[in-house]
Amino acid sequence: MENIKLVIWDLDETFWKGTLSEEGVEMITENIAIIKELSERGIMNSVASKNNYSDASKKLEEMGVWEYFIFPAIEWSPKGDLIKRIISNCQLREENVLFIDDNHLNLREAKFYSPKIFTAEPSFIKDILLHHAFKGKPDGGLTRLKQYRILEQKNTESKKFASNLDFLNHSQIKIELIYDIEANKKRLHELLNRTNQLNFTKLRLSEDEIDALVLRQDLELALVRVTDRFGDYGIVGFYAIEKKTENLLYHFVFSCRIINLGVPQYIYAMLGFPKLSIVPEVAERLDHSKPDWIELAETSQAIQQKENNSDNIKILFKGGCDLSQMLFYLKDKKFSIQEETNYVSANGNPIHQEHTNVLIDGLVLSPDKKKWVEDHIPFADKDFYKSSIFTDKYDSLIYSVLMDYSQDRYLHKKLNVMLPFGGYDYDLTNESDQERIIGFMKKRRIHGFSDVFLKWFSEEFINIGKISPEDFLKNLMIIREKVPSNIPIIFVNGVEQESPDISENGALDRHILMNEALDRFIEEANNVFLLDLRQLVKDQSQLTDNIRHYRRETYKLMALELMKIIKKTSDGTIKVKIRLATRIKDNWAFRTYQKLYTGLLKKLQK
Repeated sequence: MENIKLVIWDLDETFWKGTLSEEGVEMITENIAIIKELSERGIMNSVASKNNYSDASKKLEEMGVWEYFIFPAIEWSPKGDLIKRIISNCQLREENVLFIDDNHLNLREAKFYSPKIFTAEPSFIKDILLHHAFKGKPDGGLTRLKQYRILEQKNTESKKFASNLDFLNHSQIKIELIYDIEANKKRLHELLNRTNQLNFTKLRLSEDEIDALVLRQDLELALVRVTDRFGDYGIVGFYAIEKKTENLLYHFVFSCRIINLGVPQYIYAMLGFPKLSIVPEVAERLDHSKPDWIELAETSQAIQQKENNSDNIKILFKGGCDLSQMLFYLKDKKFSIQEETNYVSANGNPIHQEHTNVLIDGLVLSPDKKKWVEDHIPFADKDFYKSSIFTDKYDSLIYSVLMDYSQDRYLHKKLNVMLPFGGYDYDLTNESDQERIIGFMKKRRIHGFSDVFLKWFSEEFINIGKISPEDFLKNLMIIREKVPSNIPIIFVNGVEQESPDISENGALDRHILMNEALDRFIEEANNVFLLDLRQLVKDQSQLTDNIRHYRRETYKLMALELMKIIKKTSDGTIKVKIRLATRIKDNWAFRTYQKLYTGLLKKLQK
């Protein structure tokens, strides 16, 4: 068993204990966790069950997992036929599917209808997440699940039309060619090495071989992006063609997401029906027709050129105000810069709002809770939760995450509100620190930190420490999901030098730990980049008063490196305006975030 992409679950005595139509059922918590973890790995889940559809779907909704199942087949019909239908609807191969059932006759029936499918009894469930076939690919934003939701919607819509051709003519399918291969090499590597059904040439390339392919002057290379009225399929195809002498397609590969849309045929016709040595098996045949239901959209390159000619690149910067020194060097380089840095409130308090928890809370907290924070907390004000990063009014986001590296987090014992504040040298809830805190704040004319406030604060809040690398990664996934996907995010990490400030005990170790977490995220996420200060700050002498402040010449080095990254990202950016999703309560990432806090609160109350 290799590379499972879909798990089909029986329900009674498999996904849950008991029989729904008889004595009722009992939830198996571990199975729910497995469903969600598989989805986060880009592996889909479906249901094949002999039950009443409305009863089963209602029960799965109560368990909070109904939305994780695609093309569920719940009816009083032979399971072999149901399973075959699910695989067809998902446009997958049998050998990439596992069916789990407690009845061995159902397993045999599944094999009869779909000979290459893998089957297992419920005893195998406990081993799924550790099995190499279920490794998948990190997908914290559930992008793949959303794409299958589009496929489901299309499947439902298609039944309203007299023929498939009528449906295609109403689908408003558009193809966009992307010639900036360099910026999308990771996606190209996936297409060449992970796709089979519409991989006409079946040529697999390593990353080094892709680098060599990009340098070839005799080939025309293009990635293919597809959209229709149901949604955006993303980059789903690639071709490499030699036109001058052989007129030969070296690579012609497409994702199974766009099976039956006619996309490969359209591209093949657009290229003039070149020579192509097809390696079987391929799910679609090519001929000398040209689909007239597909439109060729303007390329990303053309769109980019137009916008570059008419407007500067709009940058949104989120981070510490000291990094404005870096931005100073960009201001005459055709960049339009908007800054969201720490500022001083009307009562003299420095306001830091760049912690990932604050950004996400700006979306998920109720207005009442935000107002409560504004009214009761001196280091927050009416603008504390405001940010422009979840809009589409800029071209590139630069985000320094150093507050996640340094700030402690304080959790309200009842309201489930978390507030990042401070650093390495004191704890607002520690009575022995309070006299020093009051003196520190008075010296800097920062108001609101009286002994009365600190006593109240220590009764209301508990210090749960700095964010863990795991929670940091979850927050980054949420932010990447909610920032429009066409906008590149350039993260600024922390230096790995000893701090000149002796009160920042453990800062270096903390930076190393969090940098490793950020590196993992950068490696796995889409359209994210790193301004790596480890490569620019090589000596402690480049620091000034603490581990986060640098000498002037260092900020210039940072600006020069940043310009290289911005140029690279802006050249390959598709500037299509994407609206921020409004149904926050239906978003998995936000529910995960809220459950994290709820679970933490329960632990503290025990």
